[in-house]
Amino acid sequence: MCDITDKEFEKIYLPFYNNINVYLNNYVIPDLVAFYLANAYSRHCLSKCNLINHINSAVDIFNCRYDISRLIPKIKEILKIKYNLIIVKNNPMILKKYYWKAELCQMKLIEFLKWIN
Repeated sequence: MCDITDKEFEKIYLPFYNNINVYLNNYVIPDLVAFYLANAYSRHCLSKCNLINHINSAVDIFNCRYDISRLIPKIKEILKIKYNLIIVKNNPMILKKYYWKAELCQMKLIEFLKWIN
């Protein structure tokens, strides 16, 4: 790669890297952390540490800065919508399966049908 001036870096490359960082923080990192937590939950391998520690473990692979206060609400939303999980407690972090009303009705119906048979 050829050398670039400080001016070129600030004008061309820095905005590029900043844009990548924004994309990572808005889309990739929240989705990855939600997957990380859901996967660990489903495999019964979540350690008894706080939510921020779990987030730090998942985000370590990106080597970028992130704003935890903006990240947590996005993670919670993805967990609820995509994985039917809610964070009940942050320290230590506890996840719980979340059921939509339709799923609850279906589960009750199945229980009822088992009961009458």
